[in-house]
Amino acid sequence: MKVARMRGELAPGVSDASQTWRARLEESAALLAPIALIVGLALAGGGFELGERHVAGLAVWLAVVALLVLGVAAGATLARPLYWSAGLIFALALLSASSSFWSGSAELSAIEADRVLVYLGVFFAVFLIAQTEKRAQRFAEGLTIAVALVALLGVASRLLPEVLDFANSLGSGPQMRYPLGYWNANGVMFAIATALLLWAGRGARGAGLRWGAAGALPAVLLALYLTFSRGGLLALAIAAGLTIALSRDRLWLLGTLAIGALGALPAVLAVQARQALTDNVALGETVDQGMEVLLFLLAGIALSLLLFAALRLAELRQGRLTGRAVELSRHPTALKAAGVGLATLAIAAAIAVGGRAWDEFSSPDVQLPSEPTQQFSDLSSAGRHDFWGVAIDAFGERPVLGAGAGNYEFAWERLRSLEQPVHNAHSLYLEAFAELGLLGGLLVLALVGTLLWHGFAAWRAAPGRQRDLFAALFAATLAFAIGAAFDWFWEIAALGAVFFIASGTLVAARCRQLAPGGARLEQGQPGGDRGFRVAVAGLATAWLAAIALIGPLLVEREVEASRDAAAVGEIANAVEHADTARSIEPWAASPYVQLGLLAELQGDYEAASLRLAQAIDREDRNWQLYYLRSRVEEAAGNEARAEADLSEARRLNPLEDCLDGKPSCG
Repeated sequence: MKVARMRGELAPGVSDASQTWRARLEESAALLAPIALIVGLALAGGGFELGERHVAGLAVWLAVVALLVLGVAAGATLARPLYWSAGLIFALALLSASSSFWSGSAELSAIEADRVLVYLGVFFAVFLIAQTEKRAQRFAEGLTIAVALVALLGVASRLLPEVLDFANSLGSGPQMRYPLGYWNANGVMFAIATALLLWAGRGARGAGLRWGAAGALPAVLLALYLTFSRGGLLALAIAAGLTIALSRDRLWLLGTLAIGALGALPAVLAVQARQALTDNVALGETVDQGMEVLLFLLAGIALSLLLFAALRLAELRQGRLTGRAVELSRHPTALKAAGVGLATLAIAAAIAVGGRAWDEFSSPDVQLPSEPTQQFSDLSSAGRHDFWGVAIDAFGERPVLGAGAGNYEFAWERLRSLEQPVHNAHSLYLEAFAELGLLGGLLVLALVGTLLWHGFAAWRAAPGRQRDLFAALFAATLAFAIGAAFDWFWEIAALGAVFFIASGTLVAARCRQLAPGGARLEQGQPGGDRGFRVAVAGLATAWLAAIALIGPLLVEREVEASRDAAAVGEIANAVEHADTARSIEPWAASPYVQLGLLAELQGDYEAASLRLAQAIDREDRNWQLYYLRSRVEEAAGNEARAEADLSEARRLNPLEDCLDGKPSCG
């Protein structure tokens, strides 16, 4: 009995019930955690705003602490994939935080470090939970449900705007912004949802989820269409194409995709025939057309389910023709021939349209096409050529340390050739080089490359149907990684969470594959000490992350409370809130800006100038602060000081119209 207990085995009757209960709890957590995190962030606008992202991050790190206290790390399979992956994520957070010492804004650099800490928490929590094949399966199912629900929320907001009036989507423009706040982010999320639904239609554990996946496909594809996103189409080609290519049951998945597309076709055609709905104008006609399209969609879903049943029946009958097709889809020679053919077509297409594509891509014209459907064939960069050029120029100015995490917007305002306001470089990798220099750029490339490599290695070493699961997860990570090269998806926490949930599951699987016999490390066995050290490191990191996340969250809340109080004339209360924010983070510029504005509102120009000077000391590359101080100095009659500040503002933002006597800066 003593030996059995040392091994974690209790007496019969107690052991079985306890272990069964714990296994069910862990599997339920693996299923529900991705749904709660991703859907919660989506409902909060995608997690781009600091408040929602930091609250989610605190919840994730609290879950990590609970897992570590319960001793999960002692039984986890620990190997180099975890150390390298978690180490690189932590190193990026540390470098981002350290850049506050030389950046133009310590506050923005700290916020970017916090973003990485949130992702580290997501990755580590997933790794700790996904320690068995069953839990990895449940994580994938939970992730599938989560991204599918996000897509269903999006399409419902367009077809039923009166029901989902909280989405505020009616009249917001043709491209679907809800729920993530950005149509390209929606497009990538919906594309990943399509790939995961393809897998779930075949590989989900429950029959209900398999049928639900087949039924959801037409709605998800319609949602993807309504984003009118080129990035979404690219992500679909990567995520769905790679899932099909890397799966053993690729013929089934290809058939499922065709069925889903056929089911979505009636609704897509119905949208094209209804201009008010396509343009999403704020009219009663749009609402009526949405209901009509919903009927077409429901009919398409019914058709998809019938065809899905026929596909299952054809497989069960195992006819000679069906068997031959399946055999051919798995034959190495046929696969190589198909790969060579696709590569040849891609090269030919690149040669045929490459010159015209580059001319359109590099054009400075950032006007959107007049018709939403023209987005799919439009080859312009929508300004990305200029965004990337400024990132490269900023890296050239500070190649060693960079401008500081979160400081790209200052470089854009100073070096831009377009008047368009931009806060990020629309490329994770170029922005990393611009903000964190050579070390930071290489670190981001190493981080993403390491996670992708471990995901690919996990897929390659996986047996049986688990291989198809890892194919879908790897395809999701690759779609995000490639998409992040062309857009600012990294800053949308809901989409970033998808990447790190999939990566965490794959890294956990890869550690199991590398462990001797695939067994987990138990307390008292070789490696148990490593589990203890990982638990201590995890708890220490959780403590640091909590401090890092709570500070900016409280500052934002206090500054917002100050603005609200000022709006209703409660100046003393507004000053108190702003001063509280200043005491929480003395290095942050935003509390001093608020105190300066409040002093200006009271006519105390000397105090306002002092507070704005303190803000400038903490954010000296922000042209708006110099403009605000020039306004205060002008009101105080200090013309020379006002002109000096205005000149500095013009130097930092030469293309800003309001600095040349045109409409007042907001």
